[in-house]
Formats: sequence, C-alpha cells, structure tokens
Amino acid sequence: MGNIVSKILSPLNKLKGFLSIFAHNFRGMIGLLIILMFTFMALGAPLLTPYHPIRDQWLSGAYSAPALLKQLPKALGGMPNSAENFAVTDNKDFSDGLTGWNYTLSTWKSNTTHPIAVSYDSDVGLNFSRKDAVAIPGGDGSAKITYLRDNGTSGYGSLSVAFYRKFTFPYAGTPRKWVVNINMLPTGTVSRSINYTVPIDFYNGTWADYNLTINYLTVPVKVYMYMQRLTDGRMFTIWPYSNYSARGMDFTKGSSDPGNQIPGIGTLKWDTKSLDQYWPPPNTPWVITDLMLCDSEIVRFPTTGLANATTADVVTQMFPEGLLPSDYLFGVNMTFVDPASSLKSKMPIETTVYLDNMWLTFQGRIWGILGTDQYGSDLWSQLVNGSLISLYVGLLSAVLSVGLGLIVGLSSGYMGKYVDEVLMRFSDMLLVVPTLPLLIVLIAVIGPGLENLILVIGLLGWMGFARLVRSQVLTLKERPFVEAARAVGAGKIHIMGKHILPNVMSLVYVSLATSVPGAIVAEAALSFLGFYDPSRMSWGRMLYEAQGSGGVRYWWWVIPPGLCIALLAIAFIMLGFALDEVFNPRLRMRR
Repeated sequence: MGNIVSKILSPLNKLKGFLSIFAHNFRGMIGLLIILMFTFMALGAPLLTPYHPIRDQWLSGAYSAPALLKQLPKALGGMPNSAENFAVTDNKDFSDGLTGWNYTLSTWKSNTTHPIAVSYDSDVGLNFSRKDAVAIPGGDGSAKITYLRDNGTSGYGSLSVAFYRKFTFPYAGTPRKWVVNINMLPTGTVSRSINYTVPIDFYNGTWADYNLTINYLTVPVKVYMYMQRLTDGRMFTIWPYSNYSARGMDFTKGSSDPGNQIPGIGTLKWDTKSLDQYWPPPNTPWVITDLMLCDSEIVRFPTTGLANATTADVVTQMFPEGLLPSDYLFGVNMTFVDPASSLKSKMPIETTVYLDNMWLTFQGRIWGILGTDQYGSDLWSQLVNGSLISLYVGLLSAVLSVGLGLIVGLSSGYMGKYVDEVLMRFSDMLLVVPTLPLLIVLIAVIGPGLENLILVIGLLGWMGFARLVRSQVLTLKERPFVEAARAVGAGKIHIMGKHILPNVMSLVYVSLATSVPGAIVAEAALSFLGFYDPSRMSWGRMLYEAQGSGGVRYWWWVIPPGLCIALLAIAFIMLGFALDEVFNPRLRMRR
C-alpha cells in the first residue's frame, strides 16, 4: 500500500517543485499568460463574437472603421461624424395596414371620383421564394393601388400615383452602401382573342389562321422608385424608369398555348417592343428591385440630373455631409397608361397593383471592435477565430516534428553504424533544402487544406531536433546505468524507452515550446502568399486579404493580426527559455 501511495505522490511532488520554480521565472509567466489569453480567445470564440468570419458578409459597409474611432476627434485620427448602420423597415410588410405610408394622386377632374384608389388589402401578401423565383400570394397584407374605368368610357390618358414614406437619416456622414427592396404584383381582369397567321405545312407553304386568347393587364404600368431630399427638394431616381413589357412565363406546364412557352421563367426581361405586343400574365408576381445594391464597388445606375454618374457620386450627392442629417421621402411612382385611341378604350378597365416588402437599409462606415473587410465581414471575428487556427497549426505541427525528431534521434544515436549514417545523411539533405519554397510547392501539389499544411510543416521541421537528440544520446549510451542494463540482457528498445528517453525529455519539452513559433510563422507566410484553406480564416489570410484589396491603408486591418502573430510567437519562445532554465539548474544559477 505504501508503494502505491509513493508512486502517486512522487510525480505530484515533482510537479509541485517544478511549478514553484517556474512561478518565479518572470519571462515564463509572461509567456504563459499570453498563451492563455490566446487560448481563451480560441476556445471562447462563440462567446466573444456571434458572427462567422467568412460567411457573414455585409454586416456593415466595406472597409468600415472600428466604433472606437467615432469617439475620437479628427485631430487624433477619429471619425466623429461617420454614419452607422440604419434601416427604414417599419411596417415594411404592411402588417399594420398603411401606417407610416402616404400617397399623392395626379390631378383629376373636379367633382369626379378619381380613377386611382389606394387602400390596404389584408388578404394578399407577397412572399417571394428566391429558390425558384416564384411568388406566392399570402402573408400579412399589402398596399393595393387600383386603376378603374367603367365600360363605354374613353381612355383617361396617363395618370400617376406616388406611394411613399418619410424618414430621417440621423447621421452627419455619408453612408458606405444602401439597399432597397420592393415586391410587386400587377393584376388584370380582361382577355382578348387575336388571330395569328401561322404555317401549317412548312414544306408545302400552306398557311392558316390560328386563334389565340391572351390574358393581359388592361393598361400598362410604368414604374420608377425614387428618393427625395426634403432639405432642398432634390429628387433622385433609384430604380430606372421602365415599362412592364416582360414576356410571359410558363406557369402552365404542358400547355399548347404558344403564349405560355416563351423562355424567361422566373425573371424579368424588359422589352423595347410595343406595349400592345407583350403583356405580363395577370396574377403573376414580379420582383422590381429584389435586393438592389447601391454601392460604389458594385453597380451603376442613371439618376435624375446625374446622367452616367457612378454610384459613389450618387451616394455622395444624395447624402452630402454638408446637408446631413436630413429628411427624405422614399417611394415608388406608378403611371397607368390609358390612351383614348387604344383598342381597349371602350372596354371595362380594372388594373390593380399590390406592393409589399418595401424597405430601405443603409450600411455605414463604423462597425464593431475592429471594423470590416472589403466584403463587410467582421474583422474582430476573423481575429478571434485566427487565434484558434494559429494554435491548432502551431501545436500539432510542433508535436509532429518533435515526435519524428525524437524517434530519429534516439534510433540514430543509440543504434549507430548504418542506421546512423542513413538517417543523418537524409536529415542533412532536408536541412539544405530551402524550407519556404519547398512548402509552397508541396501545398500547391497536395492542396491548401489546413491538415495538409500541418502535415507538411511537421514533416519538414524535425531535422534540427533529431540532431540535438542524437548528440545527447551519444553521451547517454556510454553512461554506467546503460551499460548495467545492457549487461543484464536488456534489449535496445527497452534501454531507449526506459533509460535514455527519460533523460532527454527536458529537451522534448523545450523543443515543443520553441517549435511552435516556427509553425505559426510558416502558416502565416503561406496564407499571406495565398496558400490558405478557403474554408477557414487565419491571421495570415487576413493580411493576404488586406494586401489584395487595398486594405493595407487601414491600420485596424493590418496591425492586429501582425501583432498577434508576433505576440504568440514571442510567448512560446519565452516559455521555451523558461523551461530550459527550470530543467537546467546551471543556466538558472548563471542567469
């Protein structure tokens, strides 16, 4: 019983003695605290940030600055007037009726009911499926704009309605990016028959009339979306003036009706031909601006008074810093074209347009702890997740390289002769090969996966430690305790495992700590050169993205990952020096 207790207490007493000595080593404690800090970052990433470092994009505008800069004056490099994220989404789906929305009708005859009526329809909502581009009526309701003309009345001409809401942009700085959306469902109630002359027998050249009944919107609707700044009354068109002249879609599979076989399922194709030629099928939903991106790096669009201007010019002029904050109107203008000379001028007209999911969002220039990259992804999330990658690569690569070096050094030093000659010459051959070019070639061949990178770094990092272990083994195998073990008949494996290995373990611990920085720097170098795992974010990849997208001019993007690489590498080096002093009393006394 006493032997069992002593076997348990002996390692604990050794550990206690080691910790008491290590606790008085200043460099070792500093290095350990830095390593523990990065370990907490790596393991606590889900708690420190809710965003994915790669998949979560456009959280804010591209190249957004850290939120801390908004609290600093310009003299200190601050950005006190920068815009933050802002959304105009109140009652966007009309679940609260038309609350917050207004409309203005064009001039009409006095003492006569206006042919355009604006109301709320609680039974129709437009829920668009992005997968198959087909919208399904149903939801919380929508705005309903109806154009009505009785039978026998001549066409009313072109009449318009502006449907809009007012909002206040609260920031004094120009936003980086903004997004608008509107879903629309135009419906009609009238059909007409048209005779088409089509070939019946192409080879004989015979022709015949083919009667086709076509459903159509009773009057075409011209639509544009606009923004008006109330400070000076200036108006901007944010969706170009266009006509509903889209070709029909094949919603009746297998139909013999040629009108249902025109290509273009699920998309709008604006047509320049006569409006009397092509009509959208009634009750067919259309996305007018499904997630329209208005960003200086993405799109161009015409604007009232700003022909051929880039989006950056438009955003600057729509939200000029000298006039901000300002009140704006955001809405859609619809013009119903009902000429008196059309074929249907004597027919009853009832055209309805449903509007739903109308919203407007702004992405600012300030975001989070470290801002965003060129895709609007959170840099703080990338930095936190990068700590996990660096520790993962550094520790596993170090374990692999030290393990291989230990096996090769023990075998070469103790067995000697041909084993020693072969292993050392192979080690010398790898030592003279440039490491980084060889890493680049191997990663380019086998792929940039993180596990491949760990394997390559580990397989190319054992040679120096193997020679160190070999030199130590050459002295240990001549010691009396090894000779005694050999004299009583102990085998080579037993002697290396039981007598020599425990005496070189101090080298293993020190080499493990000092090998990690090399692996971390190697991963960062390869990622910076573009050989990174595309599914994972590392500090080296952050620097690569910054260099490739012009982000090097933003210190909050470049300095944090570079500083983290340096700190973590220095921490392991300090830990290695501290372990060397603890395991080597002569070093401890000399220093």
